Amino acid sequence: MDDFKHLIKGMNTNYYGMLDQLVASKGRTFFGTYYSTLTGYIMRIRGYASVKNKADGYLEGALKSSFYIIPEHFRNVMTQYEGLKSSNWEREFP
Repeated sequence: MDDFKHLIKGMNTNYYGMLDQLVASKGRTFFGTYYSTLTGYIMRIRGYASVKNKADGYLEGALKSSFYIIPEHFRNVMTQYEGLKSSNWEREFP
């Protein structure tokens, strides 16, 4: 945020977290953390945007440019559709 504070003069600092989420959701590629609520919300916004913009994979319910860094075995779960199998409170679905 330090690089962009001059562009948002007068903005209440309580809104910086929400602004961070919006900026991160608009990137070409996003890497997040599986159990993070911040990452979850960014993935959700990216999912909505992928449908609106008809991004690659949106018809299959996939976010082709969104990945999880840790844990590594979840890295590509957003790149392909997978139906609900149990309670999955810790993640978003494309």
